[in-house]
Amino acid sequence: MRIIDLLFFPAIPLKNSKFMLNRIPLACAVLTLCTSAAFAQETSTPPADSSTGPAVSPLIAPSGATKAAPAETTSVEVEKKTLVAGGEEGTGFMLPGGMGYAPLDFTPGQGRFDRKPLTFSTTAQVGYDDNIYSTSGSPLQAPVKGSMLTSLSEGVDLLLAQSRFGLSMGANAGGQYYWNRDTDKLTPTGSLNTVLGYKITPRAQLSGNINAMYTTQPTQSVVSGLTRSEGGAYLVGSSKFDLLYNWAPRFYTDSFYSLNGTAQQSQALQTSDYINQTFGQSFRYSLTQLVTGVFEGRYSRLTYPNSLSTAPSPDSNTYFALTGCDLTLTRRFSGSFRVGATTRHFDNPDQNSSSAPYGEASMNYLLSKFSTVSWDVRYGFDDGSSNANSQTSKSLRTGVSFTQVLTPKLRGNLGLNYTHVSPGSDTGILGAKQDAVDATVGGMYTLSQSLSAFANYTHMRRTSPDALQGFTKNIYYLGLTYQY
Repeated sequence: MRIIDLLFFPAIPLKNSKFMLNRIPLACAVLTLCTSAAFAQETSTPPADSSTGPAVSPLIAPSGATKAAPAETTSVEVEKKTLVAGGEEGTGFMLPGGMGYAPLDFTPGQGRFDRKPLTFSTTAQVGYDDNIYSTSGSPLQAPVKGSMLTSLSEGVDLLLAQSRFGLSMGANAGGQYYWNRDTDKLTPTGSLNTVLGYKITPRAQLSGNINAMYTTQPTQSVVSGLTRSEGGAYLVGSSKFDLLYNWAPRFYTDSFYSLNGTAQQSQALQTSDYINQTFGQSFRYSLTQLVTGVFEGRYSRLTYPNSLSTAPSPDSNTYFALTGCDLTLTRRFSGSFRVGATTRHFDNPDQNSSSAPYGEASMNYLLSKFSTVSWDVRYGFDDGSSNANSQTSKSLRTGVSFTQVLTPKLRGNLGLNYTHVSPGSDTGILGAKQDAVDATVGGMYTLSQSLSAFANYTHMRRTSPDALQGFTKNIYYLGLTYQY
């Protein structure tokens, strides 16, 4: 019973806080030992056949995900098919949802993996930013100033697919030059987006999502934290790694680790840098081939490495107890949602613990062969608030993007992100609610097989009773991309 308590009730605080901090790591260790033992047994003993009907293998999604497996198909036969890459029986890797990610299937030999394994691209663009310092115009800040800008970047797109391994990686690096900036006219830029999956055994899979960006522009691309840029470059990133193990035809577990954070280049802004590490354990049961029920516990460690040494530590530990499901209703639709409660405990002994409801959802939908839409939303403690002195602030963050192929050569896209931050009880005079809206509209026209032109417009608005935290800006871009 003690082990069950550690695994299933990580969010219930104990009087001994030091013991409480070790509850989920201990649970993960216990599960890891059990999984290791199962791995050892599996190398000598094949999985048993299912006698309860059609087998469900949630680790690997068949290429025809909407079709049920034949009744006579055993779990062994299903798992053998998962190692086939491409062809009619080709299957892909299934990445679980949660923490801002919708469940994702990618299949070697199909879709994105039907392209060349390695491509390079060069992108040149020119634009105008009417508020390069992202300021409100207050006398206490730099004046509102516009500038033309030019950027050049080199990108690489790598695709690797084998029977037990799949990798999709896109990266680019370059520089951006502001014509009318007083200092730091030339700033580096870059991004990395990676999805990978590896079949350790027929029952076990390791997968990962990695996203990072180095830029000078504000962004709401990370739903776990709001980032403000006040005239300086910064690094923002998010990642999630999952170890899945199929204990039975319909039951499997997911041990995962997530790392989110930001790092400002300007020393004056580094007090808001944060690192959020999350360890989690979920228990999943495939109710049908389309719906998987989830019970999940998480432990999150939030630190501000550059917080003022004279102020009380803003670092904290947060515990989650969540339930929800992952959906793959058709090959066109996948989604994930979690709801539950959180409890936050602070390193500052003078600050009381705080609790709040929590919810998150994400969805990807292929409306037609030529249009796609994705959506995500999160509500809970605001990990990335620009005011590191408030650790009980709560936020609602949501974003939606839409892509439409208008003609064989023309593609358009729309994007909208919204954030509302409510100040916490510990904020006092320093706290103020914040609302942030980013809207983007753009298009791309294919000039030839290798050359394409694009145009983008972005409007950003931050509003707050605190005049120093609000600003409005518009950014316009025109550019060319050459692929080879």
